[in-house]
Amino acid sequence: MKPLLDLELLNTFTVVVAEGGFKDAAARLFRSQAAVSMQIKRLEEQAGACLLQRSNQGISLTTAGSTLLRYAEQFQRLNNEALSALSDSPLRGRVHFGVPTDYAQAFLQHFIPRLRVSFPELQPRVTCARSRALRDMVKRSELDIAIVTGEPRFPQEEVLWTERLQWSAAAGLAPEPGSPLPVALFTGDCILRELSLNDLKQAGISHDPVMTSTDLENICAAVNSGLAAALLPESSLVACTTPLQGVDGLPRHHVFSMNLVYAPTLESSFHTPLANCMRETAQSVMKLEN
Repeated sequence: MKPLLDLELLNTFTVVVAEGGFKDAAARLFRSQAAVSMQIKRLEEQAGACLLQRSNQGISLTTAGSTLLRYAEQFQRLNNEALSALSDSPLRGRVHFGVPTDYAQAFLQHFIPRLRVSFPELQPRVTCARSRALRDMVKRSELDIAIVTGEPRFPQEEVLWTERLQWSAAAGLAPEPGSPLPVALFTGDCILRELSLNDLKQAGISHDPVMTSTDLENICAAVNSGLAAALLPESSLVACTTPLQGVDGLPRHHVFSMNLVYAPTLESSFHTPLANCMRETAQSVMKLEN
């Protein structure tokens, strides 16, 4: 008879992977590093395979570890789903949401009132950050559920809504022949920044970053004032008060998605009702902005 995998050991395994090492995992689990290491050793004995490679740089998953990680996350969800199915209580307790900074004001204005009506016993907590930071926080279970910008390397994520990105500039923006195109760029680890720079490179257009900011409203203001061209979400262009035009040589538009990601520790009974609430809010917001 094959051994049964221990859920507690699987949970420790997923935390070690999420934290990238035993020290941080031990702090999160309120155990000693030795105890965490012993649990991983017991799990490896049950699995009959080495799951983690240890080095001075940290840990990495073996082939067997990558396989088991996928099943461990499924086991956690099934465990939570079974416990939820045995309970008749409505959604209650604290849920930590993540919302991209650029959508926070419009989304929360509509989402929080809708949430309080639908789930009065739920206690929301909200963190606003860049999508990649939010995705990492969900993986570490620091957030329960988050909205993030979709990327090709994460095809399994649940699409919440789609939107177009387009290059825009004030109608009067016309650099002299041979002069670089003045552009406004996001700073830091930002998907829109990467897309913008890639478009400019592919088109062979020299550019001058006359404006950089972490804030979407600031980038929009740079376009609206005639200072620069920028790649912007279509929904943000309604705030511009001057006539806009495309930029010769650059793509007319990209299509991107805003997705939902869940922490493996979030009870599965929360997934559908919270996703529906967020989707209804997104539809309301997009209708108002279009």
